Amino acid sequence: MSKINLLPWRDDVREQKRKAFILVSVLMVCVGLSLVAVTWFFLNQQRVDQEQANQLILAKNQQIDEQLKSLNGLQEQRQAIVDRMGLIQNLQAQRPVAVRLVDELVRVIPTQVYLTRFSRTGESLVIEGKAESPNTVAELIRNMDNSVWFRNVFMSSFIANDKDMAANQQVSILPRAEEKYGSFVVTANIGSIAQPTSANASKGGK
Repeated sequence: MSKINLLPWRDDVREQKRKAFILVSVLMVCVGLSLVAVTWFFLNQQRVDQEQANQLILAKNQQIDEQLKSLNGLQEQRQAIVDRMGLIQNLQAQRPVAVRLVDELVRVIPTQVYLTRFSRTGESLVIEGKAESPNTVAELIRNMDNSVWFRNVFMSSFIANDKDMAANQQVSILPRAEEKYGSFVVTANIGSIAQPTSANASKGGK
């Protein structure tokens, strides 16, 4: 004799499928939320790491800027020291120039010439004196041109002495030859004293 199931078995199967669907849906939602949480945590960690790296870079840049500022200060101090040393060396080098100029003048002055005034303004020289004739002054200029201590030598003026010797005899019982000398003014510039050897060589080549 066959058995007939009169219970609503289709409803039970449908209920089981619905429960299985709900379970799978809940599991999928949990898996999705888990993936979203893991992704958010990963991206957030990446953002935090990037911000820390940016902060580290900014800190390093500030340190480098401070170091550059200190280096610039040191370079300015070094340049100031170098300039001061150059000034001191220049002053020390220029200290004996006046003495050397006078000594050189003694060497280049002809016999028939004597000086009455010698002045210096910067690199310019003014020499005043007495000479027998313009030719004697020209000899003085040639001698100065041949020296490394003078350049651009030029006779500004020569005033001959037109006074009569008889008038000079009234002043001096024994008249001197210098009393008939004319007055001259010679201007010049300080020459290439830094490299006298090369200057001599160039003058010798001329």
